[in-house]
Amino acid sequence: MKNRLLISLLPLETKRLIIRATTTDDVDMILKMDKQEMTQAFLGGIKNNTREERIIFLEKKVKSIKEGYIESLTVCLKDRTPIGFIAINIKEINNNAEISYIFDADYCNKGYCTEACKKILNIGFNKLKLNKIYANTIENNYSSKRVLEKLGFKLVGIRRKSAHIESTNEYKDFLDYVILKKEYK
Repeated sequence: MKNRLLISLLPLETKRLIIRATTTDDVDMILKMDKQEMTQAFLGGIKNNTREERIIFLEKKVKSIKEGYIESLTVCLKDRTPIGFIAINIKEINNNAEISYIFDADYCNKGYCTEACKKILNIGFNKLKLNKIYANTIENNYSSKRVLEKLGFKLVGIRRKSAHIESTNEYKDFLDYVILKKEYK
């Protein structure tokens, strides 16, 4: 199974980052991100308010890895400081996957997300032999759109299932992107 193969490759390293299994020790980072207006703007205000709720949330992520599939990986600097989460949801039945990410606002616009995603794409296409990897972002998340375009993703459509953004009481459409194995360099 491709999920188990990816788990066996952990931790992954890049020039500046370590990508490892998520643990409950990541609770302080997620609580910090819960308070960041910029981060929450693109999550639609989804958050839990207490440390205990966030630990339960993270325990589900830990359990998924133990069961052989990945809901979340933690992206850390080389000094082990956690700075974000990345996931690759592998669909074994059609040999495709969806990538998603969220980063601590203090570490945005420094190339970390692009670097982490590039590593996951390399593993996905070269080690796991996936055919396609999908991603989506909310229409006004310009930073995320830039990351996807830098990585070679192509816009393939607009999903009309919208996300509610609590802070502005607006609904934003999702933009759907895809990258194909043959297009990935």
